[in-house]
Amino acid sequence: MKIALFGTNQLQFGKVYTPEVLKKLSEYGELSEKINQSNLKENAEFLKDCEYAFSTWGMPKFTKEEIKEYMPNLKAVFYAAGTVQYFARPFLESDVKVFSAFAANAVPVAEYTFAQISLASKGFFQSAKFYRIMTAKALAHANASPGNFGCKVGLVGLGAIGCMVAERLKTLDVEVLAYDPFVSQEKADEYGVKLVSLETIFSECDVISNHLANKKELENIFNYKLFKLMKKRSTFINTGRGAQVAEYSLALSLLLHPSRTFVADVLKREFIPYINPLFWCPNAILTPHIAGSTGKEPQRMAYYMMDELERFTSDGNTRYEVTLESLEKMA
Repeated sequence: MKIALFGTNQLQFGKVYTPEVLKKLSEYGELSEKINQSNLKENAEFLKDCEYAFSTWGMPKFTKEEIKEYMPNLKAVFYAAGTVQYFARPFLESDVKVFSAFAANAVPVAEYTFAQISLASKGFFQSAKFYRIMTAKALAHANASPGNFGCKVGLVGLGAIGCMVAERLKTLDVEVLAYDPFVSQEKADEYGVKLVSLETIFSECDVISNHLANKKELENIFNYKLFKLMKKRSTFINTGRGAQVAEYSLALSLLLHPSRTFVADVLKREFIPYINPLFWCPNAILTPHIAGSTGKEPQRMAYYMMDELERFTSDGNTRYEVTLESLEKMA
């Protein structure tokens, strides 16, 4: 069996496909060098008989013509990362199956989010901020917070991450509400979640967490109309996309209502946060996009895809296939 390795970014590729991972992957077949458009012709002979390909962040975009010419026998692409939107369609339209490790990348985000929800309901963020300078205020804020008994948690989006968070929240004595127009109440019942409107989420929940897909039409969906509904001492957590938040409106809301808290792992401009209005809000807690796979965690995605290869080549009972139909709903 020949396995092509597709990639354009060595740094990102190396985070996922470490020497240990590559050694494991080589047990399945002969591996190519890292292939992209610049060396496509040089690897034409290898690709001609290649049936499977592995990649991750930095996957090159191939046209249908390139796939037909250079990869005539390719059966499947195993993408050890999340979204496949930017490259998958030409493969799918060429009858090449595509598999994504979105579920593996969802694990650390769900873990991060669960931890933040638990801390937020205890009033951790504001209490930690005030404890050194206004101890009494820190204690007052914590004691007025709902804690993890009877707290209302709102999940916006019940995709892979949202469902994982909901599953973890079963370990707490909290009530979980959710907004997702694509999810039936039957599915929500599996996770002990009640489907409600977005307005209900913001007006009733003590902690709100965003897990919406990265869609153009969802930009600035979180606006001042929603922010003004938030309860005192409530917390809004965003590990989704910065573009989905009307940041100036949120900054104004936070300044007018200092007991509210915003916990963000994503911003519209992540590499220059100091020009962001939220950067200057004392009740905005910002982290540099670390909720997803970091450290050794990216390797998990490669192992998910190796398991998917085993399933595909044995009984075909795969778990993470992306189809043209599902592509329309995915991030």
